[in-house]
Amino acid sequence: MRQLLLDNFHAYPLMQPQDCVKLLYQSHFGCGHFVADPPQALARLQTEYRPCPHTDAPLFEPLGGGYCRLNLSALDEADLSLDTLCRLFIYSSGQQVSGRDSFLADLALLDAMVQQRQLPLDAAQWAHFLAQYRADGYPAVSHSSAYREAYHPAYRVLHQSCQNDWPVLTAIDRLLRQQGGGAIAIDGGSGTGKSHLAGMLAAVFPASVVHMDDFFLQGFQRTPQRLAEPGGNLDYERFLAQVVPYLGTEDAFSYDIFDCSCGKLSGKQAVAPLPLRIVEGVYSQHPKWSGQFDLKVFLTADRAIRLKRIEARSGSFLLKRFQEEWIPKEDLYFDTFSIPRLADLAIDTGTFF
Repeated sequence: MRQLLLDNFHAYPLMQPQDCVKLLYQSHFGCGHFVADPPQALARLQTEYRPCPHTDAPLFEPLGGGYCRLNLSALDEADLSLDTLCRLFIYSSGQQVSGRDSFLADLALLDAMVQQRQLPLDAAQWAHFLAQYRADGYPAVSHSSAYREAYHPAYRVLHQSCQNDWPVLTAIDRLLRQQGGGAIAIDGGSGTGKSHLAGMLAAVFPASVVHMDDFFLQGFQRTPQRLAEPGGNLDYERFLAQVVPYLGTEDAFSYDIFDCSCGKLSGKQAVAPLPLRIVEGVYSQHPKWSGQFDLKVFLTADRAIRLKRIEARSGSFLLKRFQEEWIPKEDLYFDTFSIPRLADLAIDTGTFF
């Protein structure tokens, strides 16, 4: 946060006390306080974007705390529609990753930096502002008139994942605009964030999700020959019969679920009739059906971070099975069929735990 404040003063030297506090507030609380009515949020975005002159400002600026700012002056509607940007804004409003205690800690840091003359703010002016801000109960604040007049801020606060996944978001937005929908596969090794990305996309776009984890091999299929087969560690016969025929349609359908707790098929998963079909999980881009997809995304991450995520999610016992059994099978599949090379997009998710 110290470096973020210094960087912002370098970029915006006319920042006032309330502009600093606004930066901290957005870093910790995001944009939820602005989203009360989605149609009104879109109308406001359209009104703000239309007269916004294109500038050389960066598309994204970091806010810390899991958020970023998207500068409207750097946005091209040909890359991402305002409708989708508004949905990302609404999605981000529900992704608070911090809170009051950490906000107050950074406010104390800001205060110390001012007192130590590390920031070009008048100490007396800052002290007066901070006293009143505390008395008011630490509310959200607007930019100062000096900041608005000098820099004409026009942006939306988004969750950091929107910047990380920007190539995927723009590609899907184009799919919707150009052909009304399509089928998307998200593949990658365990712990790379496939389920997280699929969940985000389903929250932002009209999409239904199929999980490859529902297609574990049934007991009678687990022969030595099958387990040694590249890409053989899933029930591709059932996937071919129950999912593949629907990838190019918007028809509702359902498929059987493999229940790991009892080791057999148990229940069905209904798939809603929506324009986008997302299949997420290892083996989702198996060559037996990879040609059915309009967009193939491959996720990567540093191996150490992947293992930390797997342990946090599944525990140390299953982590060992991942390392000794499942990850080697995944790697064999990736290498044999050149899955990373044949994907349309490769996204590195290994920059965070």
